Amino acid sequence: MTDIAHEMRNALSALRAYTHLLKVEKHGPHSHPQYQRYSTVAHDAAEALVRICDRLLDGDETGTSRPASPTDAKAVSQNTAERYMALAGEKNVSLYVQFEQGFPSLPIPQTILEDVLGNLITNAIKFTPSGGTVAVIGKCDPKSGAAIMVIRDTGAGMSPEKLSEVLQFLPVKPAEGSEGELGTGRGLSIMKSQLEPYDVDIEIRSNPNFGTSVALVFQND
Repeated sequence: MTDIAHEMRNALSALRAYTHLLKVEKHGPHSHPQYQRYSTVAHDAAEALVRICDRLLDGDETGTSRPASPTDAKAVSQNTAERYMALAGEKNVSLYVQFEQGFPSLPIPQTILEDVLGNLITNAIKFTPSGGTVAVIGKCDPKSGAAIMVIRDTGAGMSPEKLSEVLQFLPVKPAEGSEGELGTGRGLSIMKSQLEPYDVDIEIRSNPNFGTSVALVFQND
């Protein structure tokens, strides 16, 4: 794994350098304002991939060995959603972020939250048909004070049997998305291992043809 990460990092470092040149408009302004946004998103994605390779080279596959510092969950959610906006657009799926005012910073490293949201958002897009919606919502429980992030889609949903299997958080049989995309079946088990050190409760609800919601519950200690 470390050998592969090393070779990937070389190519990704080159990609990062070129996307940086595009981002800063090194040789003149872009012909359309949207290209500036695309360049920024592409550069940020390249940066994220280089950080993942660095973690693998350090022997830290999940990124959980780094100390947790308060993370602006709303900003991370907006940036992560922006990264996958084109993916949603290709399927004609609406992707948006909505946070309550005053939503607190969370005691989890930014890189971990980015990884988790990336897994959940891409999974939601994959299983949501054209015309559907994927939302990232931040809210606080008025009784317990817990900060809750919900990733919700209007996709195919899961049968009770499939949901029971998924709730074991073990690698499962790959499944096809709404347009034949093949998932690996590993995303939720990876997410579980990443969140475990931070005492985050994971709640999943799903119904066939009514979509799926995954709630990440950060208790107010």
